[in-house]
Amino acid sequence: MRYFLLTLLLFCLSAPTLEAQKKGSDLVVFQDGSTKKGTVRKNGVSGYSRSIQFLERGADEAKQLSPASVFGFTISSNKRTYRSVTAEIPDPKQGGRKVLQQRFGEVLIDGEMQLIRVNLDGNEFESKALGTEDYFYLLRQDDVELVLELTTIVVYERLHANPSRFRNKLKFFTRGCEDVVEQARRADFNDASIMRILRNYGECKDFQEMEMNAGRIPSRIRYRHSIVASNLNMRDMNYDENQFTFGLNYEVEAAATQRLKWFGMIFSVGYLYNTFRWEEQFNVAQSMLRGNVAFAFAPIHKEDFSVQLTGGMSNYNAFDSSFNSFFSNNYFLLSSGLRVRHKNISAHLNYEHMPNQVKEQPGNILVLGVGYKLPF
Repeated sequence: MRYFLLTLLLFCLSAPTLEAQKKGSDLVVFQDGSTKKGTVRKNGVSGYSRSIQFLERGADEAKQLSPASVFGFTISSNKRTYRSVTAEIPDPKQGGRKVLQQRFGEVLIDGEMQLIRVNLDGNEFESKALGTEDYFYLLRQDDVELVLELTTIVVYERLHANPSRFRNKLKFFTRGCEDVVEQARRADFNDASIMRILRNYGECKDFQEMEMNAGRIPSRIRYRHSIVASNLNMRDMNYDENQFTFGLNYEVEAAATQRLKWFGMIFSVGYLYNTFRWEEQFNVAQSMLRGNVAFAFAPIHKEDFSVQLTGGMSNYNAFDSSFNSFFSNNYFLLSSGLRVRHKNISAHLNYEHMPNQVKEQPGNILVLGVGYKLPF
């Protein structure tokens, strides 16, 4: 409980006011729960890892602070937070044997799950191994703490970094979420790759409290693939009410995973079959290709539920039709709609319209559809 309260205090106080930002004021939270503002600087070649130089606001001289006395600190210029951790780290003075040491680690994820990156000095890791890195991660959830680090392996008489052990730990940690476990099998040993996997794990487990240092994850597009069955009703007086229409579309939705989650683009293409009676004179049957491109805006966007408003254009091209007219078999309509999604199921309502309608073409179409998310 004390650890949680100190964590909460650090994050609540780490959001500086506009005035504090102008002064470049950093925040330090001490082990006893007290806080001070001032300027935090790196201490030598070890950076923030072993200790920091702290010039308290109003003081004349900076003090050197170690992880033993400081719970954590936040740098106002880049909004990065560091926390005191204890971990087994190779000690060069003891021949590389791992001993418990205190360090400052950067907090990448906090809340119900924690990911903390701890940087190492040059003599604390196998720098001669090809592909190795000078850091490791602490991954925590409840009473479980895992160390994610690169081990080494000899391949063709040359030392290489071996990612298999940290991937196995990630797979163990994310068990119960099959898609995430599959991602963990191919994880890279860097901030962005591991954070994406843990973010997806948090969404799978519906974590309510999870703070992420999103700036460490490059912007990325997420694609949602679906199959959509639809029914169309042409609402113009040239077409009778006894219509039969069935469509099956393949749809791809592209959306950002970071700042623009509410915005997306939708592309679909598929087969459409419809029959109707034209001007009460003769029956028409058509097999058509239907394409659609649209922008999507989501006023409600959650992992398992979303509501989207769409706007774009649809295109119809008949490759087999009772109509002999090119204009009757090929046309465009403007499209607007509403989409509601719950988990893997979505419901679609679209209204398509073309101003200055040509008589031989439909100018008003109502489209109802049901979609299902494909497993890729």
